[in-house]
Amino acid sequence: MSDRLVTIAVSVLLQDAGEATRSLELMKAVRAISPSGYTMRGIFFSHGSKFDPIIEENGFELYPVEPKMEGRGFLSDLKPTTTNFIGDTQLAAELLRGEIGALQACRPDFILHGFWPIAGLARRMVSPAIPGISFLPLPLASSTYAFLMKDTPDQIKPLTHLPVKTRRKIMAAIPKSLILKLPILRQKNLLRAARQCGWSGTPLKNLFDLLRADFTVVNDLAEFYGDVSIPSNYAITGPIYAQSVTIQKHLDPRIESVFQKSSERQINIFCSMGSSAKKELLMEAAKAIASLPENQFHAVILAPSAICPLDEILAVVKDHKNIYVTDQFVPAACVNAMADITLCHGGQGTLQTAMVSESPVIGVAMQPEQQINLDHIVSKGAGIRIPITRWNKKNVLAAMESLVSDSSYQKSAAQLGQTMKQADGGPCAAQAIWRFIEANPAKD
Repeated sequence: MSDRLVTIAVSVLLQDAGEATRSLELMKAVRAISPSGYTMRGIFFSHGSKFDPIIEENGFELYPVEPKMEGRGFLSDLKPTTTNFIGDTQLAAELLRGEIGALQACRPDFILHGFWPIAGLARRMVSPAIPGISFLPLPLASSTYAFLMKDTPDQIKPLTHLPVKTRRKIMAAIPKSLILKLPILRQKNLLRAARQCGWSGTPLKNLFDLLRADFTVVNDLAEFYGDVSIPSNYAITGPIYAQSVTIQKHLDPRIESVFQKSSERQINIFCSMGSSAKKELLMEAAKAIASLPENQFHAVILAPSAICPLDEILAVVKDHKNIYVTDQFVPAACVNAMADITLCHGGQGTLQTAMVSESPVIGVAMQPEQQINLDHIVSKGAGIRIPITRWNKKNVLAAMESLVSDSSYQKSAAQLGQTMKQADGGPCAAQAIWRFIEANPAKD
């Protein structure tokens, strides 16, 4: 008797390094533990991405989805605004129609998506609806979100200048119902696009409705959510991040050269602001790094072309031999293993990779989810979060001085890293996904 074929379509924002690498690691884990009697087929949807070759190298299929995009990054492709992940209603509608078309053509048994509302909508707009499995950095449901925000959002600029304790008191006093009305949770462009494309289900109100799946795995440590009531169709399965063995051959030898330690005093800094960062934030980080003593600090700065032209960062760094700047793909797992400090945004994949490498972080959040991620790290003493309105050369330098002079940050990062390794998040998530698949067999 032949195995039952289970086709899983993977729909993530492949322009985002964190989404691309985590979805790949998750699918590898799902494939590795396929139960007896099952064969899994994995198809990654792509609008065009620099990660396409890596997906194929790992034995998965690619399916081109309209519209075709440059694939340079989240900012250049989706043109987000302060309150909308997709900056234009017509672009959102075009992406939604393309997703629906891809699902109708492939007819997968299940769809796995990350923080990608387009997939959450499209799977319910085809007939019959396709069962949805999501993987998220947080338990993002309307019943939990308000309890996750412990600090005032960076977007409320005046409050960022208050002491942390004061901000947390203010946040605790705000009614939970009011927190759920934050503009960034509305995602009006996506709501309009859904109506344009013929949404006829239950009226959509916010981001949580857009992302809704039948089953969700949360790729984080359960201890961060001890005081939060988790929905029954959610499972916190532990961290999942890019493994160095997957992408070791993509490591630029010039990175190894810069990070080669010539003395015990040498401090290696990895600056990776992700595909959602802003140019001015990366520039301030580069200015801070360039002002450090060359005989003690070495650095690798990732400068994605979609965020900032390489020449502009090189103009800041000038002829420093201790700093290497690149706009090419950087395998974070390999580089973090050589770094003593990580400067980054609050993307979960970036943070978890830094922690398992025992590298304390200095971070800045682009949006509330990243702020929560960073605050979890800060709560364990493994990093420093600088509010986005206060991220500048002076404050970044002060934070680096704190990490270098206070050994507790490195010790805390090492402890948190060991906890994350022991969580075995990839296999745990895969097991939870297979339990859902077996409990919801695909219809012939």
